[in-house]
Amino acid sequence: MRVKDDTKVNAIFEATTQLTSELGLSNLTMSSIAKRAKMACGTLYIYFDSKEQLLNELYKHLLLSGTFSMLPSIQHFPLKKQFSVIWSNVLQFRVSNSSEVVFMHQFRYSSFVSEETSKLDEQFLNFIRGLLDRGKQELIIKDIDNGLLVPLLYGYANTLARQLVLDRTELTQEKIEQSFQVCWDAIKS
Repeated sequence: MRVKDDTKVNAIFEATTQLTSELGLSNLTMSSIAKRAKMACGTLYIYFDSKEQLLNELYKHLLLSGTFSMLPSIQHFPLKKQFSVIWSNVLQFRVSNSSEVVFMHQFRYSSFVSEETSKLDEQFLNFIRGLLDRGKQELIIKDIDNGLLVPLLYGYANTLARQLVLDRTELTQEKIEQSFQVCWDAIKS
């Protein structure tokens, strides 16, 4: 069995996110990814059996190396601080990694999502829902259905990051704190 080269995997992932931003997920082909990654299409298939497998592995990689990875290290923080750290991480990632964010958004709503990847995505959402539920029990968060609160948080972070990128506005600590305060004011009791 041949050992997989992390440098090649990273090149494949980078090519995939770039091409998704340029062409869209539905127009993405294994041959276009291989060409952008500067490798033979056959080499690409050594690493990934199919486009679906590649997309799922890339999504899991981005999810696990991003905000998801830091959740265990903040669980001892007070509730508001946990939300603040997550907010800061999510905004910084979204502003600094626009191609990856385009990929993640398109992938999340595609037919390529495997059951395993869907479960991983659900774990992150369950963490956020758990924080919201805890905040409601402690009378810190408004007693509103999480089905309304989660899209409020996600939508604001997504739209704000996209606008900052479009306007080429620097994401400063002050902007992170101000935007978090707007968000916090919207959900607190």
